[in-house]
Amino acid sequence: MKKRTIFLILILFSLFISSCKYDFIIPVEVTPVTGPVSFATQVAPIFSTSSKCISCHKTGGQAPDLTTANAFASIVPNLVNTTTPESSLIYTFPGGSSHSWKGYTASESAIVLAWIQQGAKNN
Repeated sequence: MKKRTIFLILILFSLFISSCKYDFIIPVEVTPVTGPVSFATQVAPIFSTSSKCISCHKTGGQAPDLTTANAFASIVPNLVNTTTPESSLIYTFPGGSSHSWKGYTASESAIVLAWIQQGAKNN
């Protein structure tokens, strides 16, 4: 009986170990943003894609209102920190694990960060 129990434990342990797998994460190459970043043509479209931010953050929905007409006023200065752009909530929160719905792609994240680093202008 004792041998069967040990044998059964070894079989279960070997099944457990063999079922583990590791997915390698392939880093995404992001082209650095060069030149001035326009809020109207580069940043606002990131929010206004219907499957992204404005599905929840629309007029009358969750704050901030990220519709094209209201995005800049809702974001600056509340969610932007031009002193330390990497700590700006509009940059960190959608990309972090604490946001429950959608996040930025690597290239969108680079555009938002570059815009904040350039002074978060309404251009």
